[in-house]
Amino acid sequence: MAKVKVITDPEVIKLMLEDTRRKILGLLRNKEMTISQLSEILGKTPQTIYHHIEKLKEAGLVEVKRTEMKGNLVEKYYGRTADAFYINMYLGDEELRYFARSRLKIKLEIFKALGYEFDGEELLDVMDSLLAKEHEYKTEISKEIEANEEALKDFSNEDIIHAIEWLAMARMGRDEETLELLKKLGEILKK
Repeated sequence: MAKVKVITDPEVIKLMLEDTRRKILGLLRNKEMTISQLSEILGKTPQTIYHHIEKLKEAGLVEVKRTEMKGNLVEKYYGRTADAFYINMYLGDEELRYFARSRLKIKLEIFKALGYEFDGEELLDVMDSLLAKEHEYKTEISKEIEANEEALKDFSNEDIIHAIEWLAMARMGRDEETLELLKKLGEILKK
């Protein structure tokens, strides 16, 4: 299984963001599971889980890892095709951009609850631009990791994900546009 898989197809990203599929991918992060096991945990019918598993298989996100005979039945155990999936919601697809921006609006509500005062649209634009830059760099770095899977086989997924974060910050620190955006963010979010 791959350590990191970069997902760049907007349709696959949308498929992954659906609530039940996101939960299935989360459950399969730790162990292989059958349709029955997933159905029981998620409180959904086996037919519903099967439908979602098929969509995830078609997208290359899950696969049959092993089969076991249970009486006359063959039970399939499904697992993820990668330990970690990296998605970039800033690929130009308007629906994904809207989704990413709407998630940022929740952060603005938190800032307001903490007593910060700001122009919401201005702050939203700055945060949106910063996230676009961050996603750009993380996508590049994740592709490097994909290409160097063998050299990273002894490192944990958690450490690799943290390395992606640090490398992205390093690249952002060398990017003048990003530094200007960070300064602007600092000016907007001060009490």
